[in-house]
Amino acid sequence: MVTSDPLLDISALAKSAGVSSRTIRYYGELGLLQSEGRGPGGRRLFGKEARERLDFIARLKSLGLTLDEIKELNTSFEKGKTPGMLQKLEALLNYHLEGLTVRMKELQGLESELLAYRGRIHQRIGKESVS
Repeated sequence: MVTSDPLLDISALAKSAGVSSRTIRYYGELGLLQSEGRGPGGRRLFGKEARERLDFIARLKSLGLTLDEIKELNTSFEKGKTPGMLQKLEALLNYHLEGLTVRMKELQGLESELLAYRGRIHQRIGKESVS
């Protein structure tokens, strides 16, 4: 027997994803999120895919993509994979990958500095406990 995932109304989806209902409505207006219909009282209903999409949008935003860029990626994907669209998508992703590489190097440098600072603190603690 196959059971389908339960549909969530907009407030339940918002709560489970840690966003506001307004955010979900806005993403719907942008075409980033689709409801699966409406339930009693006219409330929008969303399936498992909507939650996964919200998580994906959050990850892309955390990588520095704007909602306009996310919308562009989504539109390109939905229209099909023409060579021009794929090149545009690749360029956008390369831009953000380069930014991530820079951030990772900066974080590695900061990590080295913090480890060195911690080492100096340990040395001082050792000297003070000997005195």
